[in-house]
Formats: sequence, structure tokens, C-alpha cells
Amino acid sequence: MAVKTELTGEDLEHFRENGYLVLPQAFNAEEVARMQHEADRILELIINSSLANGRKSGRLDILQTSTGPMVRKIQPINDLSLFLAKVSADERLIGPMRQLMGDEPILMEEKLNYKEPLPEAIEGIPLVDSEDRFPVHNDWAYYLAQDYPQEIISSAVTIDPCDESSGPLHVWPGSHKQHLKHHRPPNKRGWEVLPDLIDFDGGIDLLAPPGSVMLFHSVLVHNSRPNISGRPRRLMIYSHYPRQSDIGHDVRNGPSRLRESPYEWEYQRAKDRGEFEDVFQAPVFSRFL
Repeated sequence: MAVKTELTGEDLEHFRENGYLVLPQAFNAEEVARMQHEADRILELIINSSLANGRKSGRLDILQTSTGPMVRKIQPINDLSLFLAKVSADERLIGPMRQLMGDEPILMEEKLNYKEPLPEAIEGIPLVDSEDRFPVHNDWAYYLAQDYPQEIISSAVTIDPCDESSGPLHVWPGSHKQHLKHHRPPNKRGWEVLPDLIDFDGGIDLLAPPGSVMLFHSVLVHNSRPNISGRPRRLMIYSHYPRQSDIGHDVRNGPSRLRESPYEWEYQRAKDRGEFEDVFQAPVFSRFL
């Protein structure tokens, strides 16, 4: 199968009108299997490091949902995986974004959205009572305070199947054309579009097989459905800005890397000294490629 790196006129028009584009199976099965392995390894590192240091890693977003404990995301991750760091600069992402931006895309931040159910709670790691679905929002509501450009584009690489049951990305096509005012509801985590500005029951699911790339504009309104599949729905999300914006290197994730990496190194040293043995292993799920 030929790898698509150049968008057609129809692709460009679809993104202009709708604010998103799906490139199915841009990465092959072998690459997806490597991504799954890296995701498991990172999960084990962050949870075992948390236990070894007696503190929940600042990278880790872990919840107690109505169906049980779930890892929602780990952020940032590029300093934890050379392979995933290379994916963030892969031409299968950068080429299409270069066309959409009309400029060179520069990495701004990255995160791995797991939506991964755990068989049981992990003693020593506190859980926040919440649901795994994200509020109805756009990313620029978060970027606005830093005066970041609206031309930021995110790419979500599907590591697992995104189907109706796995909590897929859900978007409101065309909503990127005008920023909608947000607020912080008291019973939800994060920003949400004011309910009288959009039909919360509208929008469409973005369904795609593993290895696909979803591109979406920073002002596109989106959220995700709850994951009821019993398996993870991992998306590797990279956000890039146009080079001419010149907002700086690693300004969003850099402080987290500096704060968290000493604890991760101390965990590794405790293992080397024989003072800590890993407690957590990533759950094993059937692989769907």
C-alpha cells in the first residue's frame, strides 16, 4: 500500500470546510504493533515510578469511572520513547500539515490518550472520580491564554481501533470557522463550549482502523465518547504550530519534563540498587490490527 503524504485538492477543500481530515492506515501493522509496545512500556514506567517515589506522576491522568479504574492520558511522552518522538516528525504527519498550514509545522506538545481500563485500582495511586469522556471543547480555548495562533493543527495517530464502542473522537464539522465561547462547568474537568452555542447531541464520530492519522484544526469543536469496549483506545496526539508564529521550543510540555524526569531517574536508580521491584504490568488485551 502506498503511503500518502501529499493531499489532493479534494482533501484540502474537505479540511477547509470541515476542519478535520482522516488519512486511513498511514502506518502499517508492524509500526502499530511497535506503538502499542511503546504505550505499554510508558504506562509501566509511569505507574511504577509513581509507586517507587510515593507520589502520582504529574504526567499521569488516572480516573475512577463508573465502570472501574482507567488511565485517561500520559503527557508528555516524547522524552520517554525515541520511536514515538520520531513519529512526531514523520513525513506522513508533517507533509499534510505543511500543505494545510502553508508553512513548516513545529511540534508544540504531545500526549498519549490511553482510555485504558485497568483490572483493579493500584494501591498507592489516588484516583479522581470522573468519566473518561472529554467535555465538548476546542483546543484553542486552552491556547488562548498564551496567545497561541489559531493555525495550530493536531494529528491523532490511532494505536487501537476507533470504533463506536471504544470512545472515538467526536467532532462538529465546520465548527472551526469561528471560536465559540467556553466556560468551566463545576461538575466537569476542563473547558466546555457554552451549551446554548452548539447542539451537544450533534457532531459525528471519527471511526478509523489502527495506524490512521486524524488531522484537526485547533478551533474545531470536539470531544470523545465513553470507552465501553473493555480495551484501550489509544491515540497518540501531536500538536504543531506554523514556524512563522515562533512561539518557542517546548514551552507547554518542557516544565513537566523538567519536573518529572528526576523522579523517573530516581525510580531507575532504586531498581538498580535493589530497593524497588516493579509492581505494575500493563494489562494484556487482544491486539486488533
